[in-house]
Amino acid sequence: MAKHNQDLLDRVISSISIRGLLLHPATLFVIATGIVIGGAIVLWEGHQDRIVSNDEYRLTSDKIRLTPQPNWSDIDLKSLVTGQPDSTSLLDTSLVPKTAKVFQEIGFVERVRSIEKSKAGLDIDLVYRQPVAVVELSQITLRQTWPTNQRDKKVLLPVDRQGVLMPESVGTGRSLPVITIPFPKDFSKLTTWGDWPDDRIVDAAAIGSVTDQGWASVGISTIYTRRFRETDAARSAIPFELWSGSGTRIVWGNAPGKEVEGEASVAAKLSALNKLVAQHDMLNKINLGRVDIRTGIPTKVGNSKTASISNDIFSELK
Repeated sequence: MAKHNQDLLDRVISSISIRGLLLHPATLFVIATGIVIGGAIVLWEGHQDRIVSNDEYRLTSDKIRLTPQPNWSDIDLKSLVTGQPDSTSLLDTSLVPKTAKVFQEIGFVERVRSIEKSKAGLDIDLVYRQPVAVVELSQITLRQTWPTNQRDKKVLLPVDRQGVLMPESVGTGRSLPVITIPFPKDFSKLTTWGDWPDDRIVDAAAIGSVTDQGWASVGISTIYTRRFRETDAARSAIPFELWSGSGTRIVWGNAPGKEVEGEASVAAKLSALNKLVAQHDMLNKINLGRVDIRTGIPTKVGNSKTASISNDIFSELK
């Protein structure tokens, strides 16, 4: 029986020829369909202006629905889209990726969430960078290197939640916490919309972004640490602190996502902080001394020896 089936299979295979396959109706159908589709695409790309009304599908600013820009932004994002070569028609099959590329090159656009194209136009959903803190450059943070003729001057550079440098003007008039660390790294090499190459600033910026209401809402004005160098493993355990300016110092711990074993989550720390405010007052109106919330339970760990960061920031450096 097995031999009979084998003979039958051999006869079927031997009866198949290349000519037969090429002339088979199914093969001819597939080939014809491919030619029609390919030809249609070529004709469409080359003659679409003649096929449909160009004005009806022309991409203009009024056909672009865009996430409202920050009030400090002075760039007309819509005009950047409509002004792109070969991207003025909604019939352009590569319009969406071209548009995405435009926004990826804009410094204050953090990311493109989505772009949807329809006959009515483009719906573009963007996430913009927002300042969450300012990095202090002064005699306090740049001990012995700050110009003597600028002793009373401070430079406050805004950063977003990822530690990206923003224009100095963006921080003007905002109640943003001040990131104070010893010797901020490579600030002289920075360019606007560039990543700050200092892990301490990146971590502090992440802490600055954890509350939607802003740190001023609970009376915090400074995000501070004595960590000398971000690469100094021996000092990596030194926590970040939140200073109120009135003597209250909150020991926060590490940046979100970098918590060590036994350290509470961001939500637990914020809950502990809000309980302190509810029980006492805004933290910039009282002096609770030094309070540790790293476990999620407020624990007083000492009185503030000084309310001056300038006297404290270098106290443990050898």
